[in-house]
This record gives sequence, C-alpha cells and structure tokens, in this order.
Amino acid sequence: MNKLTTSLSLLILAAVISGCSAESTEVVPSSIRPVKLFEVTDVNAGSMRAFPAKVAATKQAELSFRLSGHLVDFDLVEGQQVEKGDVLARLDSRDARNTLLNREADYELAKADFKRKGELLRRELISQADYDLASAQLKSAKANLASAQDQLSYTELTAPYSGTVAKIAIDNYQMVQANQSVLVLQKDSNIDVVIQVPESLAGKVTQFNPNASTQPVVHFANNPSLTFNASLKEHATQVTPGTQSYEVVFTLPRPSNMTVLPGMSAELTVDIANHSAKSVNAVLPAAAISKRDLDGQHVVWAYNSELGKVNQHIVTLGKVTTDGIEIVDGISVGDKIVVAGVQYLSEDQQVKPLRWQRGV
Repeated sequence: MNKLTTSLSLLILAAVISGCSAESTEVVPSSIRPVKLFEVTDVNAGSMRAFPAKVAATKQAELSFRLSGHLVDFDLVEGQQVEKGDVLARLDSRDARNTLLNREADYELAKADFKRKGELLRRELISQADYDLASAQLKSAKANLASAQDQLSYTELTAPYSGTVAKIAIDNYQMVQANQSVLVLQKDSNIDVVIQVPESLAGKVTQFNPNASTQPVVHFANNPSLTFNASLKEHATQVTPGTQSYEVVFTLPRPSNMTVLPGMSAELTVDIANHSAKSVNAVLPAAAISKRDLDGQHVVWAYNSELGKVNQHIVTLGKVTTDGIEIVDGISVGDKIVVAGVQYLSEDQQVKPLRWQRGV
C-alpha cells in the first residue's frame, strides 16, 4: 500500500513538473516600440514672397524740338507704333532754309577768296597776314555753314528708337518753344516691373541668382492666371522719399498673348532664400541625431510607413541654429524621422508611430 501511494505521488509530481516546463517554453511576443516622428518639409517654402508691383516702360523719353517754331506736320495718335528714324513732327523750315542758303554763299565766297590769296602769296603780291586772314574767314564761313545745316535738321523731330507714342502734349499748327515737350515715346520690346522692398529684405532681393531653381515670376492684374518669368534689372541704393523702402526693378519681354501697358498693376513673386549657401534639407532637433561608434558618421533613423520599420540614414550636418541642427544631405522632403529615443533603436526594428490621445 505504501508503495502504491509513493508511485502515485511520483506520477503526480512528474505531471506537475512537465506542465511547468511547457509553460516556461512558450515565447512571449515582444512589444512594438512607439516612436515620435517628424516629417521633413520644404524649409524654403516660407522664403517665397509676393510684392505688389507697377508696370513701367523699359525706356521712355519726352521728345521736344531744339528750337522754337511753327508746327506744320504732326499727325500722330497715342498708341501708334513708330520705327527708329521715322520723322514724328516738323516745324516750318523756311527761315532755316534761307539762313542755310546765305551760309552756303558766304562759304563759297570765302573759299574762292582763300584760293585767290594763296596764289597771290605764292607770287609774293600780298603779305602773309592777308593770307592768314583769308584762311580764318574760310574756317568761320565753314563753321557757320555747319551750324545752319544743323538748324535746318532741328526742324524735324525723329524717333531715337522703335516704340509706341504714349502721350501727345500739343496739337498740330501750334507755336512751340525750344525744349517744350511734344510727345512721350516708350520702347516696347521689354517692360519693367517695379516693386518697393522694405529695408529688412532689400539685401536678399537684390542678391538675385539667375541660376537658382526658383525664378521670379510676374502676375498681371488683367490676367492673373498667366505667369511670366522676370530677371533683376537694377535697384536703388537710396530709400524712396517718405518710406523706409528701396525700389527694385525687374524686366521681362513684353507678353505677346496679352496687352500690358505702363501703369498697370502686377504682383511679383520672388524667392528670398540665400541660394549662395549650401542647400538645407531640414532642421532637426539634436535628439534625432546620433553618432555611430563604428565610423563616426552622423545618422538619423527614418521610418518606413509600408514596412513599419526603421533604418539608419547617414546625414551631413550644417549649422546649429536656435531651431535645431541643419541637415544638408541624407534625407529628403517627405521622409519621417524618429526624433526621440533613438538610442533604443536597431536596424529594421519594428516600431509604430506614437499617437497622442486626449487625456494622455
């Protein structure tokens, strides 16, 4: 009986021990570590600035006669296209022509007298002083003739360049005075867009980089759906009176598919980022960046949304700013970077984004 009891106790003890071993060999599933993520965005997106602008003619001139007279030929209209060298207006030229005839006669007479005096001097019939006087009179007559020719040419007003008659100041058949404005001529191959830039941005806008990926663009008020590329032309180095801003001028070819006139409103969008410096991909907190002991490389942990895993990315650091450390290379816009607890991560580790809930 004792032997039976002892055997039964041993069987029960063996069953208990085997049950405990089975429980101890079960694999407890590991928990997936939650991580705090930061999505990389375009750090230069905030560098695009829009400025109200006014359209101006690339070249504009007020044309006038250099002498007074009676206007007899002036049939232009505002908006008319003219070519370089075209006669735009004429004064009554009768007085100038008569003066020219007198100067031509004086010159011919002085020329003949000089020739005669030369022959007499060769024959020693006159003195050297008489010959020198004839020479001076010839030069004076020649200068008077050239002046009379110029005066006759001043009775015609010609176009200094091809362009558009923007404004007409007087009517035909009026008496005009010397230097009195007759018309305004604008060159129409290009147009200018003028903006006022505050002093805080003047240095950035005027350091225009023609090789930058983002170029200045112009929208015109009469058709804002169209955009046109512009380039920096010039900028003022003195403030505009009454303001604390500087005038900056951009230029562009005149659009062929719409009418753009000086004085129209426009909007210029320009990138004020410092393109001369290295391109910055992102600014991350210092806690997101670690240094590998193996090779001394700086790395960040990028999260793969499809696989739910993290992997190391070697990065190039830029400057340390108040917002964090600049990343020059190694990550791209749209990447999700772990910004906390990177010391607990390993390659291809399964993680999940940390989502804050209300009250937690």
